[in-house]
Amino acid sequence: MMKNLHPIDRIARGVIGIVIIGFLLLNNSYLQEPILEILLAIFGVLNLVSLISGWCPVYHLAGISTCKK
Repeated sequence: MMKNLHPIDRIARGVIGIVIIGFLLLNNSYLQEPILEILLAIFGVLNLVSLISGWCPVYHLAGISTCKK
């Protein structure tokens, strides 16, 4: 896996992931759909994984790279 995310892109994904996970942990049953909560959790975790690894599978499939070479 070659990195395909620019550092700013990684930071944005990290912020999005933290906000979503934080919302899910602190929502106090604001969301009534457990499926929606699970999907949001998966999305948040995937953003955090992209932050850590610097690699995005969607960018890889689309042939996109925002990483400076």
